[in-house]
Amino acid sequence: MGGHTRRRVEGNVAASRSDKRPAVLVLYNQVDAVIKGESIDLISDQETARVAHEIAAGLTGLGYRTQALGVRQDVAQALTPYSPAEWVVFNLIESLAGDSALEQTVPPIYEALGFHYTGNRAPAMARCLDKAGTKAFLAAHGLDTPRYALLSAPDEPCPVPLPAIVKPSAEDASVGITYDSVVSDASALARRVAYIIERYRQPALVEEFIDGREFNCAIWGNEQPESLPISEISFEDFPDPLQRILTYESKWVEDSFAYHHTPGICPARVEPETADRLNRAAREAYLLTGCRGYARVDIRWRDGTPFIMEVNPNPSLAPEGGFVRAAAASGFDYAHMAERILLLAMA
Repeated sequence: MGGHTRRRVEGNVAASRSDKRPAVLVLYNQVDAVIKGESIDLISDQETARVAHEIAAGLTGLGYRTQALGVRQDVAQALTPYSPAEWVVFNLIESLAGDSALEQTVPPIYEALGFHYTGNRAPAMARCLDKAGTKAFLAAHGLDTPRYALLSAPDEPCPVPLPAIVKPSAEDASVGITYDSVVSDASALARRVAYIIERYRQPALVEEFIDGREFNCAIWGNEQPESLPISEISFEDFPDPLQRILTYESKWVEDSFAYHHTPGICPARVEPETADRLNRAAREAYLLTGCRGYARVDIRWRDGTPFIMEVNPNPSLAPEGGFVRAAAASGFDYAHMAERILLLAMA
Protein backbone atom coordinates (compact mmCIF):
# COMPACT_ATOMS: atom_id res chain seq x y z
CA MET A 1 0.00 0.00 0.00
CA GLY A 2 1.12 3.57 -0.61
CA GLY A 3 -0.09 6.97 -1.64
CA HIS A 4 -2.58 5.70 -4.22
CA THR A 5 -4.27 3.50 -1.64
CA ARG A 6 -4.39 6.35 0.84
CA ARG A 7 -6.12 8.62 -1.68
CA ARG A 8 -8.60 5.86 -2.55
CA VAL A 9 -9.48 5.31 1.10
CA GLU A 10 -9.81 9.02 1.78
CA GLY A 11 -12.07 9.35 -1.24
CA ASN A 12 -14.33 6.67 0.19
CA VAL A 13 -14.32 8.44 3.52
CA ALA A 14 -15.33 11.73 1.94
CA ALA A 15 -18.11 10.03 0.02
CA SER A 16 -19.41 8.41 3.22
CA ARG A 17 -19.61 11.63 5.19
CA SER A 18 -23.01 13.14 5.59
CA ASP A 19 -25.21 14.51 8.30
CA LYS A 20 -26.54 10.98 8.82
CA ARG A 21 -23.25 9.28 9.50
CA PRO A 22 -23.16 7.52 12.88
CA ALA A 23 -21.50 8.73 16.04
CA VAL A 24 -18.67 6.57 17.39
CA LEU A 25 -18.73 4.98 20.84
CA VAL A 26 -15.21 3.86 21.77
CA LEU A 27 -15.83 1.05 24.23
CA TYR A 28 -12.95 -0.25 26.37
CA ASN A 29 -12.46 -2.52 29.37
CA GLN A 30 -11.87 -1.04 32.81
CA VAL A 31 -9.76 -3.32 35.01
CA ASP A 32 -8.96 -2.52 38.64
CA ALA A 33 -7.08 -5.65 39.70
CA VAL A 34 -5.70 -8.86 38.21
CA ILE A 35 -7.62 -12.07 38.91
CA LYS A 36 -4.74 -14.36 37.89
CA GLY A 37 -1.09 -14.04 37.02
CA GLU A 38 1.12 -11.24 38.31
CA SER A 39 0.23 -7.74 39.48
CA ILE A 40 2.38 -6.31 36.67
CA ASP A 41 -0.11 -7.77 34.17
CA LEU A 42 -2.44 -4.92 35.06
CA ILE A 43 -0.34 -2.55 32.91
CA SER A 44 -1.54 -3.95 29.60
CA ASP A 45 -5.16 -4.10 30.77
CA GLN A 46 -5.13 -0.47 31.85
CA GLU A 47 -3.35 0.65 28.69
CA THR A 48 -6.63 0.13 26.84
CA ALA A 49 -8.15 3.22 28.46
CA ARG A 50 -5.37 5.43 27.09
CA VAL A 51 -5.78 3.93 23.63
CA ALA A 52 -9.54 4.50 23.73
CA HIS A 53 -9.10 8.19 24.43
CA GLU A 54 -6.44 8.47 21.71
CA ILE A 55 -8.83 6.85 19.22
CA ALA A 56 -11.70 9.12 20.30
CA ALA A 57 -9.51 12.22 20.00
CA GLY A 58 -8.31 11.21 16.56
CA LEU A 59 -11.80 10.61 15.22
CA THR A 60 -13.07 13.81 16.82
CA GLY A 61 -10.34 15.66 14.96
CA LEU A 62 -11.73 14.24 11.71
CA GLY A 63 -15.19 15.58 12.50
CA TYR A 64 -16.84 12.55 14.09
CA ARG A 65 -18.97 12.81 17.20
CA THR A 66 -17.30 10.43 19.62
CA GLN A 67 -17.46 9.22 23.20
CA ALA A 68 -15.06 6.93 25.08
CA LEU A 69 -16.74 4.65 27.62
CA GLY A 70 -15.17 2.17 30.03
CA VAL A 71 -16.92 -1.09 30.93
CA ARG A 72 -16.07 -3.37 33.83
CA GLN A 73 -18.48 -6.24 33.20
CA ASP A 74 -22.00 -5.50 31.94
CA VAL A 75 -21.67 -4.49 28.28
CA ALA A 76 -25.39 -4.58 27.52
CA GLN A 77 -26.14 -2.29 30.44
CA ALA A 78 -23.44 0.15 29.33
CA LEU A 79 -24.99 0.32 25.86
CA THR A 80 -28.52 1.05 27.13
CA PRO A 81 -28.35 4.84 26.52
CA TYR A 82 -27.11 4.41 22.94
CA SER A 83 -29.12 3.66 19.83
CA PRO A 84 -27.58 1.37 17.17
CA ALA A 85 -29.26 3.57 14.57
CA GLU A 86 -27.06 6.45 15.73
CA TRP A 87 -23.87 4.88 17.13
CA VAL A 88 -21.17 2.53 15.84
CA VAL A 89 -19.02 0.79 18.46
CA PHE A 90 -15.24 1.01 18.18
CA ASN A 91 -14.55 -2.17 20.11
CA LEU A 92 -11.50 -2.06 22.38
CA ILE A 93 -12.77 -4.50 25.00
CA GLU A 94 -10.06 -7.09 25.63
CA SER A 95 -11.44 -8.59 28.86
CA LEU A 96 -14.33 -8.37 31.26
CA ALA A 97 -13.82 -8.29 35.02
CA GLY A 98 -10.14 -8.90 34.27
CA ASP A 99 -10.76 -12.18 32.43
CA SER A 100 -9.43 -12.20 28.86
CA ALA A 101 -11.38 -15.39 28.10
CA LEU A 102 -14.56 -13.26 28.16
CA GLU A 103 -13.40 -11.01 25.30
CA GLN A 104 -15.11 -13.31 22.81
CA THR A 105 -18.48 -12.89 24.57
CA VAL A 106 -18.67 -9.20 23.65
CA PRO A 107 -19.31 -9.23 19.86
CA PRO A 108 -22.48 -11.36 20.21
CA ILE A 109 -23.84 -8.69 22.56
CA TYR A 110 -23.27 -6.01 19.94
CA GLU A 111 -24.93 -8.18 17.31
CA ALA A 112 -27.94 -8.98 19.49
CA LEU A 113 -28.47 -5.27 20.13
CA GLY A 114 -28.02 -4.34 16.46
CA PHE A 115 -24.71 -2.44 16.66
CA HIS A 116 -22.08 -2.30 13.96
CA TYR A 117 -18.67 -2.75 15.62
CA THR A 118 -15.03 -2.67 14.63
CA GLY A 119 -12.72 -5.62 14.45
CA ASN A 120 -13.26 -9.32 14.72
CA ARG A 121 -16.22 -11.56 15.45
CA ALA A 122 -16.42 -14.03 18.31
CA PRO A 123 -15.41 -17.20 16.39
CA ALA A 124 -12.09 -15.69 15.28
CA MET A 125 -11.40 -14.38 18.79
CA ALA A 126 -12.17 -17.75 20.36
CA ARG A 127 -10.06 -19.68 17.87
CA CYS A 128 -7.02 -17.42 18.17
CA LEU A 129 -7.11 -17.20 21.97
CA ASP A 130 -6.74 -21.00 21.99
CA LYS A 131 -3.10 -20.93 20.92
CA ALA A 132 -2.64 -24.69 20.68
CA GLY A 133 -5.90 -25.11 18.79
CA THR A 134 -4.91 -22.38 16.35
CA LYS A 135 -1.55 -24.02 15.71
CA ALA A 136 -3.18 -27.39 15.06
CA PHE A 137 -5.71 -25.78 12.74
CA LEU A 138 -3.09 -23.88 10.73
CA ALA A 139 -0.83 -26.91 10.48
CA ALA A 140 -3.75 -28.99 9.20
CA HIS A 141 -4.09 -26.44 6.39
CA GLY A 142 -0.44 -26.66 5.40
CA LEU A 143 1.00 -23.65 7.22
CA ASP A 144 4.22 -23.98 9.23
CA THR A 145 4.19 -23.47 12.99
CA PRO A 146 6.75 -24.49 15.64
CA ARG A 147 6.37 -27.93 17.20
CA TYR A 148 4.41 -27.71 20.42
CA ALA A 149 2.68 -29.52 23.26
CA LEU A 150 -0.07 -28.56 25.67
CA LEU A 151 0.79 -29.65 29.22
CA SER A 152 -1.63 -29.79 32.15
CA ALA A 153 0.95 -31.04 34.69
CA PRO A 154 4.69 -30.36 35.15
CA ASP A 155 5.55 -34.07 35.06
CA GLU A 156 3.61 -34.75 31.86
CA PRO A 157 5.81 -36.11 29.03
CA CYS A 158 6.79 -33.41 26.53
CA PRO A 159 7.81 -34.32 22.97
CA VAL A 160 8.99 -30.81 22.10
CA PRO A 161 12.76 -30.55 21.61
CA LEU A 162 14.66 -28.18 23.89
CA PRO A 163 15.27 -25.29 24.03
CA ALA A 164 11.58 -24.39 24.13
CA ILE A 165 9.46 -21.45 25.22
CA VAL A 166 6.69 -21.95 27.78
CA LYS A 167 3.62 -19.68 27.64
CA PRO A 168 0.10 -19.49 29.00
CA SER A 169 -2.11 -21.25 26.48
CA ALA A 170 -4.88 -18.63 26.40
CA GLU A 171 -3.51 -15.15 27.03
CA ASP A 172 -2.32 -12.32 24.81
CA ALA A 173 -0.12 -9.20 25.07
CA SER A 174 2.87 -11.42 26.05
CA VAL A 175 1.27 -11.98 29.46
CA GLY A 176 3.26 -14.57 31.41
CA ILE A 177 6.34 -14.35 29.18
CA THR A 178 9.72 -13.51 30.75
CA TYR A 179 13.28 -14.57 29.98
CA ASP A 180 12.64 -17.53 32.30
CA SER A 181 10.05 -18.72 29.77
CA VAL A 182 12.83 -20.09 27.55
CA VAL A 183 13.96 -23.42 29.01
CA SER A 184 16.89 -25.61 28.02
CA ASP A 185 16.58 -28.63 30.33
CA ALA A 186 13.88 -30.85 31.81
CA SER A 187 13.98 -29.36 35.31
CA ALA A 188 13.58 -25.78 34.01
CA LEU A 189 10.75 -26.99 31.79
CA ALA A 190 8.92 -28.59 34.74
CA ARG A 191 9.35 -25.47 36.88
CA ARG A 192 7.99 -23.16 34.22
CA VAL A 193 5.04 -25.40 33.39
CA ALA A 194 4.18 -25.56 37.10
CA TYR A 195 4.40 -21.76 37.32
CA ILE A 196 2.03 -21.21 34.38
CA ILE A 197 -0.52 -23.70 35.69
CA GLU A 198 -0.45 -22.25 39.21
CA ARG A 199 -0.37 -18.53 38.40
CA TYR A 200 -2.41 -18.39 35.22
CA ARG A 201 -4.83 -21.26 35.95
CA GLN A 202 -4.55 -22.84 32.52
CA PRO A 203 -2.46 -25.42 30.70
CA ALA A 204 1.01 -24.42 29.54
CA LEU A 205 1.87 -24.20 25.87
CA VAL A 206 5.37 -25.53 25.27
CA GLU A 207 6.68 -24.44 21.89
CA GLU A 208 9.89 -25.21 20.05
CA PHE A 209 12.22 -22.22 20.25
CA ILE A 210 12.79 -20.89 16.74
CA ASP A 211 16.14 -19.13 16.56
CA GLY A 212 15.44 -16.74 13.72
CA ARG A 213 14.21 -13.30 12.70
CA GLU A 214 10.88 -12.15 14.14
CA PHE A 215 8.32 -10.32 12.01
CA ASN A 216 4.93 -8.71 12.65
CA CYS A 217 2.60 -8.82 9.65
CA ALA A 218 -0.24 -6.33 10.10
CA ILE A 219 -3.33 -6.91 7.97
CA TRP A 220 -6.64 -5.15 7.56
CA GLY A 221 -9.72 -5.77 5.48
CA ASN A 222 -12.68 -8.10 5.31
CA GLU A 223 -13.10 -10.50 2.38
CA GLN A 224 -10.04 -9.14 0.56
CA PRO A 225 -7.49 -8.28 3.25
CA GLU A 226 -4.52 -6.03 2.53
CA SER A 227 -1.05 -6.39 4.01
CA LEU A 228 0.56 -3.36 5.61
CA PRO A 229 4.37 -2.98 5.55
CA ILE A 230 6.11 -5.75 7.47
CA SER A 231 7.77 -4.87 10.78
CA GLU A 232 10.81 -6.68 12.18
CA ILE A 233 11.72 -6.80 15.86
CA SER A 234 15.40 -5.98 16.34
CA PHE A 235 17.23 -8.10 18.93
CA GLU A 236 20.71 -6.84 18.07
CA ASP A 237 21.33 -5.77 21.69
CA PHE A 238 20.82 -9.34 22.92
CA PRO A 239 23.89 -11.49 22.20
CA ASP A 240 22.26 -14.56 23.76
CA PRO A 241 19.87 -15.99 21.11
CA LEU A 242 17.68 -17.46 23.87
CA GLN A 243 16.89 -13.92 25.06
CA ARG A 244 15.72 -12.78 21.63
CA ILE A 245 12.04 -12.84 22.54
CA LEU A 246 9.34 -10.27 23.20
CA THR A 247 8.69 -10.49 26.92
CA TYR A 248 5.90 -8.73 28.78
CA GLU A 249 8.41 -6.14 29.97
CA SER A 250 9.60 -5.43 26.44
CA LYS A 251 6.05 -4.50 25.45
CA TRP A 252 4.72 -2.76 28.53
CA VAL A 253 7.30 -1.77 31.17
CA GLU A 254 8.68 1.55 29.99
CA ASP A 255 11.59 1.72 32.47
CA SER A 256 12.94 -1.71 31.50
CA PHE A 257 16.01 -2.42 29.35
CA ALA A 258 13.95 -4.73 27.12
CA TYR A 259 11.36 -2.02 26.36
CA HIS A 260 14.03 0.28 24.93
CA HIS A 261 16.11 -2.39 23.16
CA THR A 262 13.53 -4.33 21.13
CA PRO A 263 12.53 -1.72 18.54
CA GLY A 264 10.31 -2.47 15.60
CA ILE A 265 11.84 -1.69 12.21
CA CYS A 266 9.18 -0.88 9.64
CA PRO A 267 9.35 -1.42 6.75
CA ALA A 268 11.51 -4.43 7.52
CA ARG A 269 14.71 -4.85 5.54
CA VAL A 270 13.84 -8.02 3.65
CA GLU A 271 14.21 -9.28 0.12
CA PRO A 272 11.04 -8.97 -2.01
CA GLU A 273 10.70 -12.75 -2.22
CA THR A 274 10.90 -13.07 1.58
CA ALA A 275 8.34 -10.29 2.04
CA ASP A 276 6.01 -12.01 -0.40
CA ARG A 277 6.25 -15.34 1.43
CA LEU A 278 5.69 -13.68 4.81
CA ASN A 279 2.66 -11.77 3.55
CA ARG A 280 1.15 -14.80 1.83
CA ALA A 281 1.47 -16.91 4.98
CA ALA A 282 0.02 -14.12 7.11
CA ARG A 283 -2.95 -13.45 4.84
CA GLU A 284 -3.72 -17.16 4.60
CA ALA A 285 -3.69 -17.43 8.40
CA TYR A 286 -5.89 -14.31 8.63
CA LEU A 287 -8.50 -15.80 6.32
CA LEU A 288 -8.36 -19.34 7.72
CA THR A 289 -8.97 -18.14 11.28
CA GLY A 290 -11.90 -16.00 10.13
CA CYS A 291 -10.39 -12.61 10.88
CA ARG A 292 -11.98 -9.41 9.62
CA GLY A 293 -11.31 -5.75 10.23
CA TYR A 294 -7.71 -5.94 11.41
CA ALA A 295 -5.22 -8.35 12.94
CA ARG A 296 -1.50 -8.97 13.36
CA VAL A 297 0.25 -12.24 12.53
CA ASP A 298 3.54 -12.91 14.34
CA ILE A 299 6.06 -14.99 12.40
CA ARG A 300 9.57 -16.33 13.00
CA TRP A 301 11.70 -16.86 9.91
CA ARG A 302 14.26 -19.67 9.97
CA ASP A 303 16.10 -21.23 7.03
CA GLY A 304 13.63 -19.86 4.51
CA THR A 305 10.52 -21.03 6.39
CA PRO A 306 7.90 -18.67 7.90
CA PHE A 307 6.81 -20.23 11.19
CA ILE A 308 3.51 -18.72 12.35
CA MET A 309 3.68 -18.06 16.09
CA GLU A 310 0.32 -16.42 16.73
CA VAL A 311 -2.63 -14.75 15.04
CA ASN A 312 -3.79 -11.70 17.01
CA PRO A 313 -7.30 -10.40 16.23
CA ASN A 314 -7.86 -6.80 17.36
CA PRO A 315 -4.19 -6.24 18.26
CA SER A 316 -3.14 -3.29 20.38
CA LEU A 317 -3.66 0.12 18.79
CA ALA A 318 -1.30 1.86 21.19
CA PRO A 319 0.38 4.71 19.28
CA GLU A 320 3.81 3.11 19.76
CA GLY A 321 2.58 -0.41 18.89
CA GLY A 322 3.29 -2.63 15.92
CA PHE A 323 -0.02 -2.24 14.08
CA VAL A 324 0.08 1.55 14.28
CA ARG A 325 3.72 1.49 13.14
CA ALA A 326 2.77 -0.52 10.06
CA ALA A 327 -0.17 1.76 9.24
CA ALA A 328 2.08 4.82 9.56
CA ALA A 329 4.61 3.25 7.18
CA SER A 330 1.76 2.93 4.70
CA GLY A 331 0.88 6.63 4.95
CA PHE A 332 -1.88 6.59 7.57
CA ASP A 333 -1.61 8.89 10.55
CA TYR A 334 -3.27 7.74 13.77
CA ALA A 335 -6.64 9.36 13.13
CA HIS A 336 -6.93 8.10 9.56
CA MET A 337 -5.90 4.61 10.67
CA ALA A 338 -8.76 4.62 13.18
CA GLU A 339 -11.13 5.91 10.52
CA ARG A 340 -10.10 3.16 8.11
CA ILE A 341 -10.84 0.51 10.77
CA LEU A 342 -14.19 2.21 11.41
CA LEU A 343 -15.11 2.17 7.71
CA LEU A 344 -14.27 -1.53 7.48
CA ALA A 345 -16.80 -2.13 10.26
CA MET A 346 -19.46 -0.07 8.51
CA ALA A 347 -18.85 -2.00 5.28
